[in-house]
Amino acid sequence: MSPPRRRLAGRILASLAAALALARGPAARAEEAPGTIIFNKAEAAGIGKPLRQDPALLRSFPACPADTFARERPVWRRAFAPRRPTERRCAREPAACFVLCTRWSNAPACFDLALAFEHHSLDVPDILDKERLYALACAGGFPAGCTNRAAGIRNGGYAADPFRDAPRADTDACLARSFRLDCDRRGAWGCAMLGQAYRLGEGVPAEASRARAAFDMACAINPDFAACAFAKRQVAEMDAPPDSADDPP
Repeated sequence: MSPPRRRLAGRILASLAAALALARGPAARAEEAPGTIIFNKAEAAGIGKPLRQDPALLRSFPACPADTFARERPVWRRAFAPRRPTERRCAREPAACFVLCTRWSNAPACFDLALAFEHHSLDVPDILDKERLYALACAGGFPAGCTNRAAGIRNGGYAADPFRDAPRADTDACLARSFRLDCDRRGAWGCAMLGQAYRLGEGVPAEASRARAAFDMACAINPDFAACAFAKRQVAEMDAPPDSADDPP
């Protein structure tokens, strides 16, 4: 083998080794001891530029999450489901997780890397990168990424977000569709956020019965998850008596 070919083969094997090291599945998770998550700030900083130039991101980030779902998932990935590397590993090894996300079309890796960025936002040069990673997770076929990207659009107010100046009615309709997409695939947060949309009339007609049904679904999916706690608070607010200060004397 010629020297250039040996160098190319070496780079391919190195990338494959990194991907496999993160994708070992349940056994890899069992090795991780509980405690403080170590975040590799230096590697995270190096991801920003290639992330913002990623072709799949450039196609997906300006679009409604519901409209991009699984659009960037290659045919071969449909036959070989990716394994999640865990948020802890993505925090410790963001560069390797980014390889999984972009080169290996591992949408759960995009999601876990986004979680790591979100939970260490003070150590990330551009907080909007987590939104970009959630967008890639959604476009790669991981429905929870669609909900988190939609929630970021709703709550983030980021100056550089493409949705910042979009018409409110169009954005609300997009968000409701994105939450529904995740809820229909048994995403607890998708159902919780869809319930809120129905409660407040954001992108859908305000309907208390549909809001309650979505909140109930969030808890039916996982009663111990944070989404259920959020749903229960929403229901409690719906059931609370009117503020006495608003009552006539």
